[in-house]
Amino acid sequence: MKISVQTPNRIDLAGGTIDIYPLYVFEEGAVTVNAAIQILSKIEIETRSDSKIEISSLDLKKEVLFEHLSDCKPEGELDLLVRAVQQYKPQTGISLKSENQAPQGSGIGASSALLMAASSGLNELTEKHLSYQQIIDMGANLEAQTIKIPTGKQDYYAAVYGGINAVWFDERGIRLEQMNYSETEIQELESRVILSYTGIPHFSGENNWTIMKRYIDGEEKTVKALREIKKTAFKMRDAVFHKQWDQIGFLLKEEWENRKKLTSGVTTEKIDEIILQAEKAGAVSSKLCGAGGGGCMITWVEPEKREQVESALRAQGIKLLPFKIALKGLKTKLSIPTF
Repeated sequence: MKISVQTPNRIDLAGGTIDIYPLYVFEEGAVTVNAAIQILSKIEIETRSDSKIEISSLDLKKEVLFEHLSDCKPEGELDLLVRAVQQYKPQTGISLKSENQAPQGSGIGASSALLMAASSGLNELTEKHLSYQQIIDMGANLEAQTIKIPTGKQDYYAAVYGGINAVWFDERGIRLEQMNYSETEIQELESRVILSYTGIPHFSGENNWTIMKRYIDGEEKTVKALREIKKTAFKMRDAVFHKQWDQIGFLLKEEWENRKKLTSGVTTEKIDEIILQAEKAGAVSSKLCGAGGGGCMITWVEPEKREQVESALRAQGIKLLPFKIALKGLKTKLSIPTF
């Protein structure tokens, strides 16, 4: 049997970090706004005739091989996939191959999307019949085990469901609101967003843990900045829902200005210069994806100024990443050999 699964990555427009439990509980509710994109994470699982567990990453060029499921030990860069295999407990040997199209440390949710792909494939293989929500909840726990700190959940919803989303968080749990966009409106949104890779990998966990600790410790500057991000996210939800293009661009800038106040690791002099040069070329606003510190950046432009802003980014050595909005989320293909 061979199972192939692919999931989209995401760009986040507002409300990141506050999707981490228990921050949104302390704040009595929050929302994160994101859009799934057709930069993909892929998994292929094939059953073997022996008991060996082989896990490999095509993009990282890493591989681990265990003689049996009981020998699996989470360690190294493939830790997350090893943990997923341990949790789902396939009753046969398997070869699991993975690939992320996004650059490493991109900040667009690639590791979470890959975990959702692997978890869904293993759920299919082992016939556990877990719901998407159960897969998401388990995935968040596995990722927290891997990075040793709490993790946000917005990435999982974009990967599993696709689309343009407001993910609502409160004491009752999590609710996904998917925006209704026509094909023309999607093209309009795409024409206004430039996605680029700064060339600076990032580890979101480091920034998020610093922010969480400072919030819990009652550090006034961090608490205030996080609450301003929350306010911006509510406004962003409304702007995205009503397709208010000018307002979205303004709110991206507002989100980024507040995010920079969370911790010194969110931005660098180089990132500030990249954003400054993009704005001089006509960009409305820019913000790093995820927790910041590096990785990918989204830049909001008027369509007629897109070309000159892209040229300004290239002139700084920034790699542009063409993308489309992914309206569909997780996709599975099952191949069963006939004898």
